Order: sequence, then C-alpha cells, then structure tokens
Amino acid sequence: MRTQLLRSAPVLGECARLVQLGSALTSAAERLRVPFAGDVRSVVRRGEVRRHPVWMSPPVQTDGLPVVLVGGLLTATPLLLGILREWLDRIGCRTVIAPTGLGVGCGEDGARIVESTARDLADAAGAAPVIIAYSRGGQFARGAAVRSPDAVRGLITLGSPLTDVTGVHPLLRLQVYALGAAGTLGVPGLLRASCLWGACCRQLRAELTGPFPAEVPFLSVYSREDEMVHWRSSLDPAARHREVSTSHGGLVADPAVFTAIATELETILTGRTGDPPDEATAA
Repeated sequence: MRTQLLRSAPVLGECARLVQLGSALTSAAERLRVPFAGDVRSVVRRGEVRRHPVWMSPPVQTDGLPVVLVGGLLTATPLLLGILREWLDRIGCRTVIAPTGLGVGCGEDGARIVESTARDLADAAGAAPVIIAYSRGGQFARGAAVRSPDAVRGLITLGSPLTDVTGVHPLLRLQVYALGAAGTLGVPGLLRASCLWGACCRQLRAELTGPFPAEVPFLSVYSREDEMVHWRSSLDPAARHREVSTSHGGLVADPAVFTAIATELETILTGRTGDPPDEATAA
C-alpha cells in the first residue's frame, strides 16, 4: 500500500499543480480584464455541474425524446459538447450531434446538414426531434427549422447571434473575417466572403431575419455576461427569451442553462404554452 501511495504521489501532485495553474490563469485574466476571462473560468469549472441537483436529480425525464445537438464556431465537436450531451442522455434523450465539422464552413451547408440530420433522426426515432444549438449553430438550426418545420419539434438556441450574424466580440469577428478571407482564396472547408455578404448564403440570411413557423416552440437562452456573442443579438423576436448568468462557454456547461433546457423540454413534451419572453429588450 505504501509503495502504491508513493507511486501515485507524483501524479496527484501534477494534478494539483494543474488545478492551481488554472485558478491562477483565471484570476489573472479577471484582474487584467482580458477578454473571455469568463470562458477560462467555465473551462476550469466544467465538472462542477455533475455535483449540482440538476444533474444528480434531473427535473425532467424525456423517455427517449430525439434531440439534435448543434455546435458553434470551433465548438461542434463531441469533446466540447460532451457534458451537455452526457446530461441529455442522463435525462433520457436520444441525442445525435449534427456533423457540422468545426462549425467554420459555409452557413448554407451547415443549415442543410442540420436539416438532414433532423430528418434522419425523425425517421429513425419515429418522431421529430428537438434541436438544441449553441452559438453559430443556432443560425444553422433556425434555417433548418424554417425550411422543415415538420421535422423539428422545438428549437432551443444557446448564446446564438441570430438578429446579427456578426454580432460578436471584435476579436472573434476578426477571426470570422480571416476564415472568410481564407475560404475566398480557396482553402477548402471554410466559409467565404460571399457567405457573409454575397449570394452564397442569401437564403439563410433571409431565414434568420424572416418569419419563424409558429407551430415550432422556440426558446433563445442568452447571458449578458457573454463576452463572445452580443447578448442583444440573441433576442430573436420570434423566440421566447431566457436569461442566465454565465459566460459564453458556460452556455453548454452551466447548471442554470441545463435547468432552462429541462423546463423547455417539459413544456414541449406536455404541449403547454411556454412562458412569455422576458423584458430584456427594454434594458
């Protein structure tokens, strides 16, 4: 036993140092007002949700409700969406992640992929899925719901820039423009300038600002603490709005977000009319 403890001591020490480093980086970023400090904190604290009542004693059980999970820019991966998917599985959802790559491609392609994924899951499950979409993924998902409302039982967006496709932090906007420039020059798999302003994604841009099918429940979850996406761009006039207090990264890992999702899923399952929008637009 003593030998095992001695062997494990270096590993435990290294883990402790990593935790201390993460805490130190978070504190330094907050003191220096570095953009996205809240997201550094959310990464360090992701695992805390597993100790929260919303995880330990989920407020809803969905009995196999099909769900399409859509990631955002550089977050459309099973690793980054893992905690949210794990919780959705825990409450009984049949969850599929839409294969949108890293979310850096053409918006029109993204909408088609989400629409196709929703239809395939509806055929497999025998019921239309709810789409839960994070950040830029909400743009793909709104387009898919407008095109195929019969294949979407409900839409929940998390920190999605819906009313302004470039309604994000200037540093992130520069990153989007850089990706667009690279795509325009021929780098495969990237969005292009025509996606933002030209003919390529004209249909999707119209679907983001146009009417939304009244028969599809639509909830937009946002946070005023979001340093990446301007929270007002999440206030889609066709949606009901739910405010939470978390960072952009926290929108896929925060207990308050999971609680909001649980409430909306229960609303969809029972067929009740959802709560009215909050008054964020007046602030």
